[in-house]
Amino acid sequence: MVDIFQPCVVFNKINTYEWYRQRVYKIEPEYNPEDRINAFNRALEWGDRIPIGVIYRNNRPTFEERIPVIKENPLIRQSYNPSKIETTLKEFY
Repeated sequence: MVDIFQPCVVFNKINTYEWYRQRVYKIEPEYNPEDRINAFNRALEWGDRIPIGVIYRNNRPTFEERIPVIKENPLIRQSYNPSKIETTLKEFY
């Protein structure tokens, strides 16, 4: 998930660029984004200090990596055999 701070300079006269400039800080390099509890606490920071950067990272396989048939190529780029489709469709009749 990506959260983007984009102040509305026309209608929002409170959360201006200067307001963000005074509060936003980059997360320090020694911060561990894989620490779930600490990430949750950082995500709750809002007000006097607002962290930016990678707050939480869950190192797990991507959706594509978990499904063997689309691991190498998306379905649209794979060749197919129409006779296999007909056989499969016959199972539903």
